[in-house]
Amino acid sequence: METKIAKAISIVFHPLLIPTYAILLLYSSELYFVLLLPENYKLFLIGFIFTTTFLLPAIMMFLLLKAQMIKSLQMENRQERTLPFVIVAAFFFGTYYVLRTTPQVSIINFFILGSTALVILSLLINYITKISIHMIAHGGLLGAFIGLGIIMNQSFNIYIYSIILIGGITGFARLKLKSHSQFQVYLGYLIGLFFMLGVFLYKF
Repeated sequence: METKIAKAISIVFHPLLIPTYAILLLYSSELYFVLLLPENYKLFLIGFIFTTTFLLPAIMMFLLLKAQMIKSLQMENRQERTLPFVIVAAFFFGTYYVLRTTPQVSIINFFILGSTALVILSLLINYITKISIHMIAHGGLLGAFIGLGIIMNQSFNIYIYSIILIGGITGFARLKLKSHSQFQVYLGYLIGLFFMLGVFLYKF
């Protein structure tokens, strides 16, 4: 039963869904640029980001599985993670490239660009250890909102506490499934946190 719950948590809070969750959190805030966006454009943006950062990469993973280029969607072997990481990075960067000329969503787009860099960084670290991509993604989300709160001089405490809680639950799930060691979980979270926080503070 606990294993099934851990699997469900890993799916619901999958790294590919983090960009979609990030924009949903932003939509629930009262940031001025969010309030200025037309509702139709908000719907378009969430649909576009969901499609390009989750749906299409997920389809590609299923195609790789069908072609036996990966053994499972969990990609338990470090060596078989390389091509999926490259594909995800390409989709993330493509999302950034399409939206780069839209100033109203510059913060959202910068998060996508930072996420692309984190995927590439994860690919490099993967040659050393099977780092937790779940935790890199959740750490990156936390770093982004901490950085956003600093540069906007606005409190995001509710968001930050929620992200920490969900990240902790996800980390526990990854350990429960024996997908990673504690070192790989903690390292992934800290890398995501400090990297995204750093790029947000540097950019703005």
